[in-house]
Amino acid sequence: MVCVHLKMAVGIVLAVLLYVISVVSSTHPKEQTVVGIIGQPVLLPCDRSTLATPNYPTRTRIYWQDLTPRVLHVFKDGNEEYVHQNLWYKNRTTINTDQLASGNLSLLLNPVNVRDNLLTCDVILIINHVHSQECQITVNVADMTLVCTTHGGFPEHQVTWRTHNRTLERHEAVTKTTQDPGTGTYNISSRVNVTEGQNITCSIYNPILNETQSNFIVIPASKEENRLPKWILAAFCPLGVLLIAVILCVKYPNLRKPWRKMIHCCSEPEPETTAQEAEIAELNPQQ
Repeated sequence: MVCVHLKMAVGIVLAVLLYVISVVSSTHPKEQTVVGIIGQPVLLPCDRSTLATPNYPTRTRIYWQDLTPRVLHVFKDGNEEYVHQNLWYKNRTTINTDQLASGNLSLLLNPVNVRDNLLTCDVILIINHVHSQECQITVNVADMTLVCTTHGGFPEHQVTWRTHNRTLERHEAVTKTTQDPGTGTYNISSRVNVTEGQNITCSIYNPILNETQSNFIVIPASKEENRLPKWILAAFCPLGVLLIAVILCVKYPNLRKPWRKMIHCCSEPEPETTAQEAEIAELNPQQ
């Protein structure tokens, strides 16, 4: 049987754990991962700001910085400031100043370079000298290209790319068409940049035959996306240890005395004598 002390300890630990989880989940900066394609812009989203409108824009500073820390961008007292911006990010960062007061602190990085891979950007908000970390965004750089080709077709075929939810626009694909001077047939090569976790289909349509040939490609997502945040794992570790102790105490009540004392486990109490049993014993004492 588990002692009262152990029951109280379980209740206290559970209450503290729930409180810690609620506090951490409400104050922990939003951690996000975005995928950037080399040569293209990528948005580092941050819309969790606690920016107070009465203090904006005076006495307000916003810093976007990496973990080095190197400054990506600065907004200070109502204006963007480039004096402290690191040269690596110069002329590559943009913010929407009109949306800052509403809490949108997103940063556009354009264009993405190879060296931006695994860039982690912290968004730091300072109001009246009070610091708060609003967001943390990590950039995974990708340059995965898919190519769809057709040779010897006539008339000129139409190439279409489609993901699971939309058809790509013409400007999102680079398509090159050449015509053989001898046969007059067409060769087409079309390529697109894609990211992890996408399903994409290349379709080639012959308008005369009214036929479409398609190729479906699945690009698996990175396994890292399924990992639990470290703070969740850390919060549940004490609970796991306590549960193991409770199980051992209940299942093995006769463990050696030092272990029982450590986890406040006690043996089964002796059965209590009822009032009726006591009265019978008094009337019939043993000789």
